[in-house]
Amino acid sequence: MKEIFIVSKNASLANYLFLLLDEICPRTLSMAPNFSQKIDLIIIDVETISPDEMEKYQSGKPTILFAFDLRPLLIQYTSRFDVNGIISLNMEADDILKTIKVALSNDIFYNETMISMLFSNKANEMAEKVRSLTERENEILQLMMQDMTNEEIATKLDLSVRTINAHKGNIMRKIDTKTTSGLIQTLFDYSATFKKSL
Repeated sequence: MKEIFIVSKNASLANYLFLLLDEICPRTLSMAPNFSQKIDLIIIDVETISPDEMEKYQSGKPTILFAFDLRPLLIQYTSRFDVNGIISLNMEADDILKTIKVALSNDIFYNETMISMLFSNKANEMAEKVRSLTERENEILQLMMQDMTNEEIATKLDLSVRTINAHKGNIMRKIDTKTTSGLIQTLFDYSATFKKSL
């Protein structure tokens, strides 16, 4: 029997999720009462656990995310964290079972809906925009994503702050955003595609 630990701030949802999993794969999983080294699988409820809170559950153990439904926002989790799969209430039982089995073997599985989101037209469009950046713009963008200020970027690249601002203006025009925070949020939303484009 494999030990699973469900991370959720909603106890009712955690219990429901365990009962659902027990129905799909009976007598295969038992619910661990606390987070320990003996756990075989972690399931994180992204409806109640924020990305920042997820950091502490990155233990190298197989991890599955749970969401009520599959949506593009989940892409940011798959690129930021080591995730073996995603399950949702609207998935077929066979897909949930396959996700669990694959995760327990420490491999990765996404059902067709999630795969189509990962490679959607919108994400591909974002990849094209990022690919249109020059080498210098890519370099500046990567430093921006590391939360460096204009002054820090200018010092690191031995350029003037004015030149950095000009490059940032070109980047925002090409990515089609109006503010730096909008740019970062746009790239964060499509970070899996963004990382592959650099």
